[in-house]
Amino acid sequence: MQRPKILLWDLETGGVQALRASLGMVLCFGYKWYGEKEVYCKTVNQFPGWFNPARPFPIDDTPLIKFGLKIMEEADLLVAHYGDKFDRRFFQGRCAMNNLPPPPPTKQRDTWRVARTAFNFHSNRLGDLAIHLGLKEKKHQKTRDEWPGWWLQAMAGNASKIGAMAKYCAQDVRTLEGIYRRIRVYDNPHPRMYINRNYCRLCGGAVQYRGVAYVGENVYRRYRCTRCQKWDRERTKIKDD
Repeated sequence: MQRPKILLWDLETGGVQALRASLGMVLCFGYKWYGEKEVYCKTVNQFPGWFNPARPFPIDDTPLIKFGLKIMEEADLLVAHYGDKFDRRFFQGRCAMNNLPPPPPTKQRDTWRVARTAFNFHSNRLGDLAIHLGLKEKKHQKTRDEWPGWWLQAMAGNASKIGAMAKYCAQDVRTLEGIYRRIRVYDNPHPRMYINRNYCRLCGGAVQYRGVAYVGENVYRRYRCTRCQKWDRERTKIKDD
Protein backbone atom coordinates (compact mmCIF):
# COMPACT_ATOMS: atom_id res chain seq x y z
CA MET A 1 0.00 0.00 0.00
CA GLN A 2 1.15 3.51 -0.79
CA ARG A 3 1.68 5.55 2.36
CA PRO A 4 -0.17 8.90 2.33
CA LYS A 5 1.84 12.11 2.57
CA ILE A 6 0.85 13.82 5.81
CA LEU A 7 2.34 17.28 6.27
CA LEU A 8 2.90 18.55 9.81
CA TRP A 9 3.48 22.29 9.67
CA ASP A 10 3.83 25.44 11.76
CA LEU A 11 4.39 29.15 11.18
CA GLU A 12 6.37 31.76 13.05
CA THR A 13 5.08 35.23 12.24
CA GLY A 14 6.06 38.82 12.94
CA GLY A 15 4.77 42.32 12.40
CA VAL A 16 2.89 45.17 14.01
CA GLN A 17 0.30 42.58 15.04
CA ALA A 18 1.81 39.15 14.35
CA LEU A 19 -1.56 37.42 14.77
CA ARG A 20 -3.14 39.22 11.81
CA ALA A 21 -2.13 38.58 8.21
CA SER A 22 -2.86 42.19 7.22
CA LEU A 23 -0.46 43.53 9.86
CA GLY A 24 2.26 40.88 9.82
CA MET A 25 4.25 38.46 7.71
CA VAL A 26 5.59 34.91 7.80
CA LEU A 27 9.14 34.61 9.14
CA CYS A 28 9.44 30.81 9.36
CA PHE A 29 7.68 27.91 7.63
CA GLY A 30 8.41 24.74 9.59
CA TYR A 31 7.36 21.34 8.31
CA LYS A 32 7.86 17.60 8.50
CA TRP A 33 6.46 14.61 6.64
CA TYR A 34 4.80 12.25 9.08
CA GLY A 35 6.88 9.16 9.75
CA GLU A 36 10.07 10.60 8.26
CA LYS A 37 13.09 11.67 10.30
CA GLU A 38 13.95 15.12 8.99
CA VAL A 39 12.37 18.37 10.18
CA TYR A 40 12.74 21.41 7.94
CA CYS A 41 12.30 25.11 8.58
CA LYS A 42 12.52 27.56 5.72
CA THR A 43 13.05 31.17 6.80
CA VAL A 44 12.33 34.49 5.14
CA ASN A 45 16.01 35.53 5.22
CA GLN A 46 17.01 32.58 3.01
CA PHE A 47 15.72 34.45 -0.05
CA PRO A 48 17.46 37.37 -1.83
CA GLY A 49 16.12 40.83 -1.12
CA TRP A 50 14.18 39.74 1.93
CA PHE A 51 14.95 42.91 3.92
CA ASN A 52 14.97 46.50 2.71
CA PRO A 53 14.57 49.25 5.33
CA ALA A 54 13.53 51.70 2.58
CA ARG A 55 10.28 49.82 2.02
CA PRO A 56 7.15 50.68 4.05
CA PHE A 57 7.24 47.04 5.19
CA PRO A 58 10.96 46.11 5.18
CA ILE A 59 10.46 42.30 5.21
CA ASP A 60 9.20 40.63 2.03
CA ASP A 61 7.73 37.18 2.74
CA THR A 62 6.50 36.55 -0.83
CA PRO A 63 9.25 34.04 -1.78
CA LEU A 64 8.72 32.15 1.49
CA ILE A 65 4.97 31.97 0.86
CA LYS A 66 5.65 30.62 -2.65
CA PHE A 67 7.91 27.96 -1.13
CA GLY A 68 5.22 26.97 1.37
CA LEU A 69 2.66 26.67 -1.41
CA LYS A 70 4.84 24.15 -3.27
CA ILE A 71 5.22 22.04 -0.14
CA MET A 72 1.48 22.10 0.55
CA GLU A 73 0.70 20.94 -2.98
CA GLU A 74 2.47 17.64 -2.21
CA ALA A 75 0.37 16.87 0.88
CA ASP A 76 -2.58 14.48 1.10
CA LEU A 77 -3.42 15.76 4.59
CA LEU A 78 -2.32 18.73 6.70
CA VAL A 79 -1.76 18.63 10.47
CA ALA A 80 -1.25 21.74 12.59
CA HIS A 81 -1.84 22.84 16.17
CA TYR A 82 -4.40 25.64 16.36
CA GLY A 83 -4.00 25.52 12.60
CA ASP A 84 -7.67 26.03 11.75
CA LYS A 85 -7.85 29.18 13.85
CA PHE A 86 -4.45 30.67 13.06
CA ASP A 87 -1.85 29.09 10.75
CA ARG A 88 -4.06 28.26 7.79
CA ARG A 89 -5.97 31.54 7.81
CA PHE A 90 -2.81 33.62 8.29
CA PHE A 91 -1.07 31.79 5.45
CA GLN A 92 -4.05 32.18 3.13
CA GLY A 93 -4.28 35.85 4.04
CA ARG A 94 -0.65 36.37 3.06
CA CYS A 95 -1.26 34.50 -0.20
CA ALA A 96 -4.10 36.86 -1.04
CA MET A 97 -2.16 39.98 -0.08
CA ASN A 98 0.85 38.87 -2.14
CA ASN A 99 -1.40 38.14 -5.15
CA LEU A 100 -0.49 34.45 -5.07
CA PRO A 101 -2.73 31.46 -5.80
CA PRO A 102 -4.44 29.85 -2.82
CA PRO A 103 -3.12 26.63 -1.32
CA PRO A 104 -5.01 23.48 -2.34
CA PRO A 105 -8.14 22.79 -0.27
CA THR A 106 -6.46 19.86 1.46
CA LYS A 107 -8.19 18.58 4.58
CA GLN A 108 -6.48 19.53 7.83
CA ARG A 109 -6.53 18.01 11.28
CA ASP A 110 -6.06 20.49 14.11
CA THR A 111 -4.59 18.78 17.18
CA TRP A 112 -5.84 21.63 19.38
CA ARG A 113 -9.39 21.02 18.17
CA VAL A 114 -9.08 17.22 18.51
CA ALA A 115 -7.84 17.51 22.11
CA ARG A 116 -10.51 20.07 22.96
CA THR A 117 -13.23 17.75 21.63
CA ALA A 118 -11.95 14.45 23.01
CA PHE A 119 -10.57 15.41 26.43
CA ASN A 120 -11.19 17.83 29.29
CA PHE A 121 -7.62 18.88 30.02
CA HIS A 122 -7.08 22.19 31.80
CA SER A 123 -5.07 23.38 28.79
CA ASN A 124 -4.81 22.22 25.18
CA ARG A 125 -1.77 24.32 24.30
CA LEU A 126 0.97 22.46 22.43
CA GLY A 127 3.44 22.44 25.31
CA ASP A 128 0.85 21.42 27.87
CA LEU A 129 -0.44 18.57 25.71
CA ALA A 130 3.11 17.21 25.37
CA ILE A 131 3.36 17.18 29.18
CA HIS A 132 -0.11 15.68 29.70
CA LEU A 133 0.71 12.86 27.30
CA GLY A 134 4.21 12.25 28.70
CA LEU A 135 5.90 12.74 25.34
CA LYS A 136 9.66 12.70 24.89
CA GLU A 137 9.54 15.74 22.62
CA LYS A 138 8.60 18.91 24.50
CA LYS A 139 7.95 22.46 23.40
CA HIS A 140 10.88 24.82 23.86
CA GLN A 141 10.15 27.20 26.71
CA LYS A 142 11.05 30.77 25.75
CA THR A 143 12.87 33.02 28.22
CA ARG A 144 12.30 36.76 28.60
CA ASP A 145 15.51 37.42 26.65
CA GLU A 146 14.32 35.21 23.79
CA TRP A 147 10.81 36.61 23.56
CA PRO A 148 9.97 39.30 22.58
CA GLY A 149 13.68 39.85 21.86
CA TRP A 150 13.65 37.38 18.95
CA TRP A 151 10.66 39.02 17.35
CA LEU A 152 11.81 42.63 17.78
CA GLN A 153 15.30 41.97 16.44
CA ALA A 154 13.97 39.84 13.58
CA MET A 155 11.77 42.73 12.54
CA ALA A 156 14.89 44.91 12.49
CA GLY A 157 16.53 42.56 9.99
CA ASN A 158 18.61 40.43 12.39
CA ALA A 159 18.99 37.13 10.52
CA SER A 160 20.54 35.34 13.49
CA LYS A 161 17.39 35.92 15.56
CA ILE A 162 15.28 34.53 12.74
CA GLY A 163 17.55 31.48 12.85
CA ALA A 164 16.84 31.12 16.56
CA MET A 165 13.11 31.34 15.83
CA ALA A 166 13.56 28.62 13.21
CA LYS A 167 14.99 26.21 15.80
CA TYR A 168 12.02 26.96 18.04
CA CYS A 169 9.64 26.37 15.12
CA ALA A 170 11.30 23.06 14.22
CA GLN A 171 10.92 21.84 17.80
CA ASP A 172 7.22 22.73 17.68
CA VAL A 173 6.85 20.53 14.60
CA ARG A 174 8.59 17.61 16.33
CA THR A 175 6.29 18.00 19.31
CA LEU A 176 3.28 18.27 17.00
CA GLU A 177 4.08 14.92 15.41
CA GLY A 178 4.21 13.18 18.78
CA ILE A 179 0.88 14.69 19.81
CA TYR A 180 -0.78 13.83 16.51
CA ARG A 181 0.50 10.24 16.65
CA ARG A 182 -0.91 9.82 20.15
CA ILE A 183 -4.33 11.45 19.84
CA ARG A 184 -5.38 10.80 16.25
CA VAL A 185 -7.10 7.57 17.34
CA TYR A 186 -9.58 9.81 19.21
CA ASP A 187 -10.26 11.90 16.09
CA ASN A 188 -13.42 10.24 14.83
CA PRO A 189 -13.91 12.59 11.82
CA HIS A 190 -10.34 11.91 10.65
CA PRO A 191 -10.47 11.15 6.91
CA ARG A 192 -9.65 7.68 5.62
CA MET A 193 -6.01 7.60 4.52
CA TYR A 194 -6.07 4.07 3.08
CA ILE A 195 -8.66 3.20 0.45
CA ASN A 196 -8.77 -0.54 1.10
CA ARG A 197 -11.39 -0.97 3.82
CA ASN A 198 -9.87 -4.26 4.91
CA TYR A 199 -7.22 -2.19 6.69
CA CYS A 200 -7.19 0.57 9.30
CA ARG A 201 -8.10 3.92 7.79
CA LEU A 202 -5.44 5.74 9.83
CA CYS A 203 -2.30 3.63 9.64
CA GLY A 204 -3.09 0.79 7.22
CA GLY A 205 -2.72 -1.85 9.92
CA ALA A 206 -4.60 -5.15 10.15
CA VAL A 207 -7.97 -5.04 11.91
CA GLN A 208 -9.70 -7.35 14.37
CA TYR A 209 -13.49 -7.55 14.50
CA ARG A 210 -15.00 -6.97 17.93
CA GLY A 211 -18.72 -6.58 18.44
CA VAL A 212 -21.16 -4.40 16.56
CA ALA A 213 -22.06 -0.72 16.24
CA TYR A 214 -25.66 0.50 16.28
CA VAL A 215 -26.49 3.49 14.08
CA GLY A 216 -30.19 4.29 14.11
CA GLU A 217 -32.00 1.11 13.13
CA ASN A 218 -28.94 -0.38 11.40
CA VAL A 219 -26.22 -2.62 12.79
CA TYR A 220 -22.62 -2.76 11.56
CA ARG A 221 -19.64 -4.96 12.37
CA ARG A 222 -17.14 -3.08 14.55
CA TYR A 223 -13.38 -3.52 14.47
CA ARG A 224 -10.16 -2.20 16.01
CA CYS A 225 -6.75 -1.77 14.43
CA THR A 226 -4.16 -4.16 15.87
CA ARG A 227 -1.41 -1.56 15.30
CA CYS A 228 -2.70 1.89 16.36
CA GLN A 229 -5.82 0.67 18.26
CA LYS A 230 -8.20 2.90 16.28
CA TRP A 231 -11.86 1.80 16.47
CA ASP A 232 -14.04 1.84 13.35
CA ARG A 233 -16.93 0.03 11.74
CA GLU A 234 -17.90 -1.35 8.39
CA ARG A 235 -20.04 0.80 6.14
CA THR A 236 -22.23 -2.09 4.94
CA LYS A 237 -24.92 -2.94 7.46
CA ILE A 238 -25.49 -6.44 8.71
CA LYS A 239 -28.45 -7.87 6.83
CA ASP A 240 -31.45 -9.13 8.71
CA ASP A 241 -32.03 -12.88 8.68
